[in-house]
Amino acid sequence: MLNSPGNRHLRDETTRFGSPSRGLPAAHFRRPRQESPRLPNTSLNEKSYFDETDLSAYFSHLNVNDRIFDNPVHHFPLVENGFFSHPCQEAEPINQDSSILNLLHNHNFDGLRSNGNELSSVPRNQWMSSLSLKRNQWLQDSFDCSSLRDLRGNIVALAKDQYGCRHLQRTMSSLPKEEIEMIFVEVIDRVCELMIDPFGNYVVQKLVELCSEEQRTRILLMLTNDDFQLVRICLNTHGIRAVLKLLENLTNPQQISLVLAALRPGAVTLTKDTNGHYVIQYCVKHFSHEDTKYLLNEVADNCYGIATDKSGCCVLQHCVEYSKGAQRERLVAEIIANALLLAEDCYGNYVVQHLLALRVPQITASLLRQLEGHYVSFSCNKYGSNVVERCLLESGEEQSTRIIIELLRSPNVSMLLMHPFGNYVIQSALLVSKNKLSNDAEQYLRQKGACLVPEEEAAIYIESCFPAC
Repeated sequence: MLNSPGNRHLRDETTRFGSPSRGLPAAHFRRPRQESPRLPNTSLNEKSYFDETDLSAYFSHLNVNDRIFDNPVHHFPLVENGFFSHPCQEAEPINQDSSILNLLHNHNFDGLRSNGNELSSVPRNQWMSSLSLKRNQWLQDSFDCSSLRDLRGNIVALAKDQYGCRHLQRTMSSLPKEEIEMIFVEVIDRVCELMIDPFGNYVVQKLVELCSEEQRTRILLMLTNDDFQLVRICLNTHGIRAVLKLLENLTNPQQISLVLAALRPGAVTLTKDTNGHYVIQYCVKHFSHEDTKYLLNEVADNCYGIATDKSGCCVLQHCVEYSKGAQRERLVAEIIANALLLAEDCYGNYVVQHLLALRVPQITASLLRQLEGHYVSFSCNKYGSNVVERCLLESGEEQSTRIIIELLRSPNVSMLLMHPFGNYVIQSALLVSKNKLSNDAEQYLRQKGACLVPEEEAAIYIESCFPAC
């Protein structure tokens, strides 16, 4: 896990060197560690929406079975205790459709007469109690009694309804191809609208799993006919889930080409978006390098802007991790070219550290050459000091020796011992030098370190790190 300087604090003057005579444990000198920037889990798989069981919230949606609802105004006003009822017992019912009242009567709602002209003499609170106990079962029975043919012409409306989307998901799994085709024909012209709908996106995800290869291609054509249409859907909280489900079910190179061509103009926007970055990461990880080369080129062209963004820095690391060949070389070259600026950025420093963590000798050597001469200034920076520490830990003996010598020859090296960030770099340098430096370099470090600060504690600390042989 990458070091993060978020919780550093300047230690008290009397304990900053951790003298053994004071009995301070070694852990006293450890840098507080903090998680690197993390994005939500890229796995967005969720339970189907119909797994929820509470049906009470949308009882006003009585038009679930459209064969019997001809009048669009069928509802009961909501009262304070959460029940749906009449505003007053004396008023005529708002719903005067006799078919509705007869249906309620047939489901044993004794509080309503089948002629629809008045409420019965049952007390209002008893009528409401009966209604609240039976309304959920009535809604479920209405769906269960309706065949798909009964719902024809209303699939889109049902897909955008809380209960309707559950019913469609539940029934689609067991439908023959002919009825799946009927659903597809109804939704294809409005698939973009459904993908960004809080409920409709679940129906689209289910449809994508069940439809044929040709039907998926038609869905892709609907998404890519309009410029930036697919990008806008990916930026939506609900839309990104439907898009990822579609990507998981692509079956031929033509479909993949359609998607990547549509995403390329909005690649930079997607990498910086909390929803859109998922689709870029999925493409880079699961599609071939030949397919994603143009997408990666867009990322490389905007390397600095992406690396200094919260979502973008994670995407860029992902691209370096999964890319190969010329595209990876170009990404690495762009990061190294911007390393001096990225090292001191709150997000960009993680990208630089990621290159060091790869432990590829050629990449490490090129990066260290780019940073050479700036290690002291980086050591005094909240984010750059993490990069210097990583350079010391991940580089070879010769390279780490050069970094340490550069730090010690600086006229400001005494300041680093007391600096809230620089002191951690010195500690890392001492730790590395005990394992890697030659005897001559150790002797130089002891002599230089002992005279940096006249206080006795400084000498004790340096000597404790390099005991005499």
